[in-house]
Amino acid sequence: MTPGNGIVAGVVAAVVAALLWLNLDSGLLTPERAARLFSLPLGGLGLIFGVRAWAESTRPDPRWTGLFAGLALGVGGYALVRLVW
Repeated sequence: MTPGNGIVAGVVAAVVAALLWLNLDSGLLTPERAARLFSLPLGGLGLIFGVRAWAESTRPDPRWTGLFAGLALGVGGYALVRLVW
């Protein structure tokens, strides 16, 4: 992964995690928090994005690697934090 893809991955991960917090746990958009078990499908989605990022990184022109890595980190990381916290 190139340094530019790393920056993209970090920005995408932060934005995705912030949007998930806003929609699921902040209480600003919904009256109550989402159930903790809702994190399991999010973890699966993070795994799918992670596999896609890996597959993209093996291509000669890994253009979308940063996006998919950021999605994997944002969704998967948030799911893990929700399950543990």
